[in-house]
Amino acid sequence: MTWTSIWNGIAAFFEVVFKIWKALGQGPNIVMWTIIVICLFYWTMQIRKQNKEAKANGTYI
Repeated sequence: MTWTSIWNGIAAFFEVVFKIWKALGQGPNIVMWTIIVICLFYWTMQIRKQNKEAKANGTYI
């Protein structure tokens, strides 16, 4: 097995992935942005929760 065959295999894999991605249209973009927004909302809620606990404990900077 040579490096060329490894890179050609990777290239063939990504060609298939991108063809599928293109066929799905905006669906994957919508799913990814939805996941990002949910994660940011969760992160913000965790920060608020931890700040509230720190203020209650007197450890808030």
